[in-house]
Amino acid sequence: MSTVAPGSRSDSALLAAGIALVVLPLAAIAIKIAWPGWMLFFVLFASPLLAIGYVVQVVVAAMGFFGGRALFRAGTARRRALIAAWLTSGGVLATGLFFVDGGDSSWGSSFMYLVGAASDPVLGMLSGVISIAAAIAWLGVWGWLVVEWIGALIRRRRSAEPHPSPPR
Repeated sequence: MSTVAPGSRSDSALLAAGIALVVLPLAAIAIKIAWPGWMLFFVLFASPLLAIGYVVQVVVAAMGFFGGRALFRAGTARRRALIAAWLTSGGVLATGLFFVDGGDSSWGSSFMYLVGAASDPVLGMLSGVISIAAAIAWLGVWGWLVVEWIGALIRRRRSAEPHPSPPR
């Protein structure tokens, strides 16, 4: 099992991944709200589920990536958790950026509006494919991150329990 010295460069990797888990979903929402459309109205119906998922993600970030007792500070799951944190953070950001939506006068993704190609059918199809792939990756990797977190909680609990002496 590897250990990491406090204040080391790899502690900053944990901190950065934890910050990404907290901040990038909010950035994705801000991006989508900057260029809203009718699909955003329908996304609001899923907002309670998305809010619960975000709260779980913030708890995972707080317990797994922040502080001296962070669950992923050391151990075999550290690298997997870092990868999962960055992939889920990038996935939610890409979903928000490429999610194709329709407005009253034009349609497109935030990306399409940023590059000045609103209502372009080819870019709209490409943006739609990217957003679907990003959403699938985001949700799948989010589940992987939660499984890693639960596993780390179980390992910490088992290591804290006293081990019985073998019978004589």
